[in-house]
Amino acid sequence: MVARVSLQAVLIGVLAGAVYALARQLGAPLCAPTAVSCAVQNGGALLAVQLGGVATALALPVLALRAGLSWAFTVLATAGLLVLNTLWFVSMSDMWTVFR
Repeated sequence: MVARVSLQAVLIGVLAGAVYALARQLGAPLCAPTAVSCAVQNGGALLAVQLGGVATALALPVLALRAGLSWAFTVLATAGLLVLNTLWFVSMSDMWTVFR
């Protein structure tokens, strides 16, 4: 059950990152026309990975609780995923040119 929930959450994250990357690649307007600066428009591959991580972190507790897994597992797994996502973001922060 845990493997199925984890796989589903990762799949949602991959799909979210891929949809963002595809929309950016196709030139879809991701920001308001009046926006002066838009991090979403200029984010690139790193933002796609970050969005995938956030989508996974949001999907994991929903899927785990719907599958009947315990609150302890749900909280620990989600917290661990958020810590990994934050560590990845901080370790790659020098590569983010959007916020400079």
